[in-house]
Amino acid sequence: MEKLLKFLIFGSMFFAILSCQDEDVTPQPPAPTVLAAASNAGLSTLVSAVAAVPGLGSVLINADEITVFAPTNDAFAAALTAFGASDLNDLVNKLGGVDNLETVLGFHVVPAVAFAADLQASNTFTTVSGQQITVAKSGNNVTVTDFAGNVANVVTADVAIENGVVHVINRVLIPNIVLPKPNLVEAATAAGLTTLLSAVTAVEGLANALLSAEGITVFAPTNAAFGNALEAFNVANLSQLVTKIGGIENLEKVLGFHVVPAVAFAADLQPTNSFPTLGGQNITVNRSPNGVTLLDAAGNTFKVVTADVAIENGVVHVIDGVLLPTLDLPNVVEAATAANLTVLLDAVTAAGLGQALLDAEAITVFAPTNAAFTALLAAQEVTSLQALINKLGAPAVIKVLQFHVVPATAFSFDLAEGPQSVPTLAGENLTVTRTGANVTVRDAAGTTYNVVAADVAIENGVVHVIDGVLLPTL
Repeated sequence: MEKLLKFLIFGSMFFAILSCQDEDVTPQPPAPTVLAAASNAGLSTLVSAVAAVPGLGSVLINADEITVFAPTNDAFAAALTAFGASDLNDLVNKLGGVDNLETVLGFHVVPAVAFAADLQASNTFTTVSGQQITVAKSGNNVTVTDFAGNVANVVTADVAIENGVVHVINRVLIPNIVLPKPNLVEAATAAGLTTLLSAVTAVEGLANALLSAEGITVFAPTNAAFGNALEAFNVANLSQLVTKIGGIENLEKVLGFHVVPAVAFAADLQPTNSFPTLGGQNITVNRSPNGVTLLDAAGNTFKVVTADVAIENGVVHVIDGVLLPTLDLPNVVEAATAANLTVLLDAVTAAGLGQALLDAEAITVFAPTNAAFTALLAAQEVTSLQALINKLGAPAVIKVLQFHVVPATAFSFDLAEGPQSVPTLAGENLTVTRTGANVTVRDAAGTTYNVVAADVAIENGVVHVIDGVLLPTL
């Protein structure tokens, strides 16, 4: 540095003597500051980044001597993409804040002057950030290698500034910094797990609960895994799947079955592990030289396809299947009780059909409301269920009730568009018509009733509540 200073002083005296000898020499304009040079070169993102660090611009301008490797706007755009950032402010957040941005920018500045002609074939410089970069020169080509081994090319060399030189490069150099971990939603988004995110969002408050949990391990199904689950349940979308498994509460149980309230990276696992989950049931996780697998309550085995995605409160392992816990669905009696279908229950009990419905392998029940039975009693000019049985006879009432039961499971979305004739336990067919989201049922007398509450999942099928009592041929 002393030799360079002496050279500069000598040079100044030499030029002073020359100026005395020839006063007609036109003085050269002063070199720009580093920020002015960057602006002149169109490096607007770099200028904005420097401005985002309080005081950094003044430090660079007032430094004794510097060499700046200045990324182009395109280089910053590529960095935004690499970090999944939407703009410079978002990039600062992804880097972990202004302090890490200052480290990154300082990694582009060497506290000495090095024009291209000053470079050796290989050079190691300590930057203002305290970390080293490698600068290589081959012919007229100059490259810079960062901490991660990424190589940037100098696209414009030797832009003189008042306290040094700027070399424009085509990549943002990344030093050794500790990046913030993504949260669960960010990690799932980055991994393209859109169906999982939709499922979590469908359960009110679940996303916030997972984000605020102290420590979690999430076994996160891929979109393809959810696609396989849709196919297995013979449904077209997530909404239909939720309906078939019994509603949002059971969806929450399924999703909770994928979350262990503790942090377990792959290296932490034993050959066989049983973990309690947020779904209230244990999950079995096995580790072998071939990888990590999981066993659900249904006996299905799925694989971890991407392990150890660190998040801010734990870890995510991406898996190739949707894990199913034991799901509790109501039986037909419990579903009718919950829907307050008291007259239907009384009728089924009086006819002795309750156990047959409970034991059936698969049923679809069109369940009349209390008001529907009241209308039937009025039409038959009787005042009670027992009076109706006395008037029509027990076998006829049994046939009426059986006419409301199809010996197969048919959710509303399973039905074809338009009318269709379906068999019943009464030995007669009834006509079911789907028009968009609306379903109607027509009985043997040609009377049509509406499904007023569809798709109540039960343990052996489904219940649709209707606004009339269907009559077979009596």
